[in-house]
Amino acid sequence: MRDNIYTVYNGKEYRVVRRNGYARLISNDAIDLKNGFTEREPEANLNPRIFFKMVSPEEVGDVYGIVTYCIYQGYEFPITREESNRLYVLQSGCTITMPLELLNRLGFSQVEKGVFEKKIKKEEADLVYEKKTLITDFFD
Repeated sequence: MRDNIYTVYNGKEYRVVRRNGYARLISNDAIDLKNGFTEREPEANLNPRIFFKMVSPEEVGDVYGIVTYCIYQGYEFPITREESNRLYVLQSGCTITMPLELLNRLGFSQVEKGVFEKKIKKEEADLVYEKKTLITDFFD
């Protein structure tokens, strides 16, 4: 499930955060050590392993957010995580287009104020897809 901010650097997509005017690229691929990335806490045997590299904003491509969604019971929901390779966790707020009555009817439970979640089997999702949104002011 992807729910983060990404960019392309040297033809490869990376998660990215802004640090002191620079792009901090984040990878889980040990091959990136050959491309100037350094490992976070290499002695800790993290799984997945995490690698970082700081580059200037001019060295990266467009910056964009990617969120994974699905259609469940005819409604669109973001998938916040996958559990045990069998379940998706869907999340929603209580809104005009997603009123409390509908969330209750669909079996969502409140997990914190204004936030509702439901675990579904993967096969209950009619369609799983990503939405990509360009972030034009990421380095401003």
